[in-house]
Amino acid sequence: MIKTMSIKLRTPEDFHNKLGMVFHASLALPLLPFVLIYLEIKNNGFTGYLVPSFSLLIMSYAVTLISGLLVLQGMRIKSRVAVTARTQSLLKDKLEHYYYGARNFYFLVGLACSLLALSLWLTTSGVLVVSYVIILFVMSLNRPTLKRYIKDLKLEGEEKDIILNKKEFQF
Repeated sequence: MIKTMSIKLRTPEDFHNKLGMVFHASLALPLLPFVLIYLEIKNNGFTGYLVPSFSLLIMSYAVTLISGLLVLQGMRIKSRVAVTARTQSLLKDKLEHYYYGARNFYFLVGLACSLLALSLWLTTSGVLVVSYVIILFVMSLNRPTLKRYIKDLKLEGEEKDIILNKKEFQF
């Protein structure tokens, strides 16, 4: 049994708003320092704190790999939790379980983005910028939407109708 944090869900719209807030925070918080560092590099010629070398290039690729692995691990956690959530009998319970997995996924994405921002500050490597853009693209494909919940949880019939039409939960 997965331990979920106690979230108060009155409607599917509540769920959507709470999960959306976590999603946007996980992307926006690391994005601000990343953009500020990038602008410093482009406009003021910031060169980072580490001297450019071959080992620095290797470090940039290693950070990119670690960030990618964090995102992939988050996706795996989210999909495993979604499978577990499908076994729940009540829609509210399914959404609570799904929230837990998605929240962990978004946390790992935020961690990966923060790692890339920190590494950009140290190295100013272009590889890190490209990696960050790729993560943003992947996340744009995985943003929380009503259709995504229906697909991930394989909802049908009345449950699907409750999500799409933002009806009240039936207990």
